[in-house]
Amino acid sequence: MKLQSPYQVTVIYNTSDFIDDPNIVKIDDGIQITATDVAESLRQHGYQADTYAVSPKNLYYLKDKKTDAFFNLCDGFGMYMRVVKQLEKHGKVFTGPGPDVMALTVDKIATKKVFERVGVPTPKWYFVKNAREKLPTHLKLPLIVKPPREDCSIGISQHSIAEDKDSFVRIVKEVCDTYKQGALIEEFIPGKEIHCTVLGNGKDTQVLSLAELCMENGHTEDTFVYDFEAKWVETSPRWKHTFVSPAPTLDETVAKKIQADAKRAFLALGMKDYGRFDIRYNTKTKKYYFLEVNANPSMYNSLDEATVRSAHASGIPYHQFVHNIFEACKTRYSESVIS
Repeated sequence: MKLQSPYQVTVIYNTSDFIDDPNIVKIDDGIQITATDVAESLRQHGYQADTYAVSPKNLYYLKDKKTDAFFNLCDGFGMYMRVVKQLEKHGKVFTGPGPDVMALTVDKIATKKVFERVGVPTPKWYFVKNAREKLPTHLKLPLIVKPPREDCSIGISQHSIAEDKDSFVRIVKEVCDTYKQGALIEEFIPGKEIHCTVLGNGKDTQVLSLAELCMENGHTEDTFVYDFEAKWVETSPRWKHTFVSPAPTLDETVAKKIQADAKRAFLALGMKDYGRFDIRYNTKTKKYYFLEVNANPSMYNSLDEATVRSAHASGIPYHQFVHNIFEACKTRYSESVIS
């Protein structure tokens, strides 16, 4: 597929109307605004851009859409996978990873194995199939219990932390019964929530300024979990937070180590164009741990959004950030698709 000038870019997204999981209704509020902002940012850089809401009813028409490339904002693992499988099948140009990489990064256990393979620190962990399994002896309390294959922090809350054996059994049972996928057990890392955004591909990969979660009142507890409620429920006091970048808790030496590890993990996971790592930093031990990765993080145009805040702190305004992501996509396709 050869792109003409000016390029036509279609910004694709899906809204909560198309998603079965009632939890995800909260996640997709504002996605139409995001799609409009991304399209306008592309126009500022000389592209022709439109937006297209994808649903199960029109998914298969993507192959006939008259456009040179897609800027993919689709969210929710099921819909994302259906969309990128269609785009990949028909040889379309699109931002972000294909189905194989997305499946890898949504799987927390598979992701942690990649972290371990390339020497990126991650909390000690264990997988249990059901609540009848014993508390792993090599892990120290407190522990945090998560569904291993959910995105958007679904199934994670402040109550996911097990302080003793009884709470461990209860939480594991809740996760296993609810999500039917076993449970990932991790040593809980007290400290600060750090997000690291990576931009580009291959030798052009760039790690942006680190962002730290800070509560609106200026005090963030070391036990605070950046969970589903904190991310998506606007009526919750836990939602009243922002991200500060550069991360005020980190010294320059630690920040550079995190950025180096993020770049190594980004490339090892095969991520494309941009992504974000979620990290815990223990302020007492001065050690950091990579928790997971988001291969298509939110592009909502707000400095309260970690990815956008990191770009801003790196001297990249929103419209330029969007442009840089799409340019990374174009460059990635240049040898086999665009030229």
